[in-house]
Amino acid sequence: MSTSKSQRLVNLVICLRSTSAYLSAGEIRRMVQGYDDCENEAAYLRMFERDKRELRDVGVPLEQGASLAPGSPAGYRIPARGYELPEITLTPEQAGVLAVASEVWREGERAARADGALAKLTAAGIDPVHDAGATVSVEDPAELAAAAIVAEAVAESRLLTFSHTRAGATEPSTRRIEPWWTGSRHGNWYVVGHDLDRGEPRTFRLVRVSDVRVGQARRTVPVPRTTEVLALLDDAIARLNPVVEATVWAADGHAAELRAMARGAEPAVRFGRPGADLEVSSPLGELSSMVASQGADAVALRPAELRVRVVTILTAAQEAVR
Repeated sequence: MSTSKSQRLVNLVICLRSTSAYLSAGEIRRMVQGYDDCENEAAYLRMFERDKRELRDVGVPLEQGASLAPGSPAGYRIPARGYELPEITLTPEQAGVLAVASEVWREGERAARADGALAKLTAAGIDPVHDAGATVSVEDPAELAAAAIVAEAVAESRLLTFSHTRAGATEPSTRRIEPWWTGSRHGNWYVVGHDLDRGEPRTFRLVRVSDVRVGQARRTVPVPRTTEVLALLDDAIARLNPVVEATVWAADGHAAELRAMARGAEPAVRFGRPGADLEVSSPLGELSSMVASQGADAVALRPAELRVRVVTILTAAQEAVR
C-alpha cells in the first residue's frame, strides 16, 4: 500500500526528531516509510528535496551536519531545542473546560482533533483530565450537555440558572448560582459556586440538574482560591456520599469489580451458595450501585446505610419494570 504525502512527512519528522546523530540521505530512505515507493535513486532525491523544503516552509528546524555514514558528506536531523514547545501551564478552570470540550467533541466529527490535542498536551507534561480534578467520563448525554454549558459559564464568569432535584425530592426547584468550578469526583460531575438565593457556597451534582441557562456576567462575591473551592466540594461529597468501610458477600464466579476492590476476602457460604465476604472501602453511592447491579449475586452485609441504599435501588428497579 502506498504512503500518502502527509504520512511520509510525519514519518520523516519522527525519524529526524528521534536521533541525535545526522542521518544521511541513504539512511533516511531506508528508515522512512514512503520513500520506498520511489522507483529509483534520482526520484527519491527529488522527493526528499521537496519534502525538506516543505518542512522548512512550515517552520520545522531541519539541521544539516556531518553524517556518520562513511563517504556521505552530509546528514540531517531535527534538534530538540528548536522543535519542542515552550512549557504550557493551565489553570484548573482552563484544564476543566478543555476536558469537558474534549468530551463534547468526542460525540461528533471533531473527535479525532480532540484526541490529538489531548495527546499532544499529555506529551508536553499536561494532563487536562486529572488537572480538572478526576477522570473525565460522562455517559449520560443530558449530563454531558449540562457539563458543557456549565464549563462555559465558569470560564466566562456568567450567572447560571437551572432546575435542581435534590436527593429524595420529587419536584425540582430553581437555583441561581455564580459558578466557580466544575469537574468530576469519583465519576460524578459537580458544579461549585455562590448560591444567590441562599447567600452561601453550594455544591450540585450535574446528574440532578436540568434546564441549564447561562445569564449575563456578574460578580457579587469574590471567587475563592481553587484550593478552597475544591475543599468545599470534598466536604459536600463527604456529607452526601461518604466513604464507607463495608462488608459485601459475593457469590463465587460473580462481582469481579467488587472482588478487585476488596482489601480482604473470607470464604463464606450464604443463602445456600458458596462465596466470599469482601472487605471494601468505597464512596457510599458508587458502592450501592455496584452491589445492586449484581442482583442476587451480591449482598450488602454492613453498614446499615449501605443496605438501605441497595434495597432502595433494587426496589425502584423492580417498580420500573412492572
